[in-house]
Amino acid sequence: MYDTPLSKSTPQYQEALNYISRFQFHGFKLGLERMHSILNALDNPHKQYPCIHIAGTNGKGSVCAFLEAILKESGVKVGLYTSPHLYSLRERFRINGNLISEQELTGLIFEIKKFTDKGFELSYFEYTTTIAMTWFARCGVDLAIFETGLGGTLDATNVVTPIISIITNISLEHQAFLGNTIREIAGEKAGIIKPNSKVITGAKDPEALNVIFDVSRRQGAKLFTLGKDFYYTPKDNNHMDFFFGKRQINDLQVGLLGRHQMENASLSLAASNILEEEQWTITEDSIRKGLKTPFWPGRGEIIRHDFTCLLDGAHNTAGITALNRLLDEVLPEFRGRRKGLLWAMSDEGGDKDFKRLLNMIAHRFDWIVITEPPGPRRPISVESWKDIDLDISVKLDSDWNKALRHALTKLEKGDLLVVSGSLYLVGSVRTILRNEITS
Repeated sequence: MYDTPLSKSTPQYQEALNYISRFQFHGFKLGLERMHSILNALDNPHKQYPCIHIAGTNGKGSVCAFLEAILKESGVKVGLYTSPHLYSLRERFRINGNLISEQELTGLIFEIKKFTDKGFELSYFEYTTTIAMTWFARCGVDLAIFETGLGGTLDATNVVTPIISIITNISLEHQAFLGNTIREIAGEKAGIIKPNSKVITGAKDPEALNVIFDVSRRQGAKLFTLGKDFYYTPKDNNHMDFFFGKRQINDLQVGLLGRHQMENASLSLAASNILEEEQWTITEDSIRKGLKTPFWPGRGEIIRHDFTCLLDGAHNTAGITALNRLLDEVLPEFRGRRKGLLWAMSDEGGDKDFKRLLNMIAHRFDWIVITEPPGPRRPISVESWKDIDLDISVKLDSDWNKALRHALTKLEKGDLLVVSGSLYLVGSVRTILRNEITS
């Protein structure tokens, strides 16, 4: 079970969490047959509302958060399904920013259990996806946003027929599951493109763009490309102008930290403009308010106490590159102060060049503490880090809680601690910082 240890939950909820957590050990099960079977048994709830489907290597969650906030400000009852969660399974399921209740989640887990008891085989992600699709239908959402879990073509969310598909960007990731080249991975992501739909992409790699263009053309889908059909112009670190066709919106404030979030905001703005063209009521005022107020914790999130903590779940090349850019903006504030990194990574299919990823960012810090992340995924063990060659102090501790406590003892007033490499580590540290340190 991986849920917040601080919640006062009912025995029924804990029993439900214990049950669904067993499915985490069923591994990845790519393919849509099981999803079609379970959803058909539940009267196909995913067909009862329009949806937007989002895939990509990085930025999916931020695009989801921006778009959810804009739609909420527009008076749309919007469901949002994302993964993974930071500290509570409930985070994966939101309507207008509100998490599913423990009572509702308990009921849905046990309702679907009746089918798994009869022989329906589901992975953990298929189980949670079924919960989201069913809950949104029962609550009567006007529109739902679904973030893919892994890839696109065979991802459990790809049973939907979206009015808009968004592909954020594409780089090498999960090669054991998605392929060893940009072209292969782009083909998997482009699998969410459906006939006669609208497609938005922020992909920059020419090979990836060619794949997305070819799939869109074959599907008769209209493609909108960042830098061609819409674009943004930064004004400072968190303000930008946005251009979509002949429309221009000036001086938009972006509520997530880092200039790279302007790209994610632009993808959500392109979707908002397409929805407006299709008679959804999306005003400039709702766009301005929504962009300022997305909730997406653990991604460039700053928590301030006597020291400052920057939480960012970057765990691949594109994510670390974005974090480096964010540090370019943040670090001048800490000139003359000591800067530390608490770091952990999961082994996702054995294809992660984990030492290279740490080397991309290690030069920013005075010291590093490396640990193993909590959560269901196999960690990269501290033993694997023993031969890493860095010119700064490195401490290894397999217990993430002890590693955090050690890192905290090294901090003085005004120092900076960055926590990164694993969303599960970020989520656990965030819970402790918000409930023990800053309360």
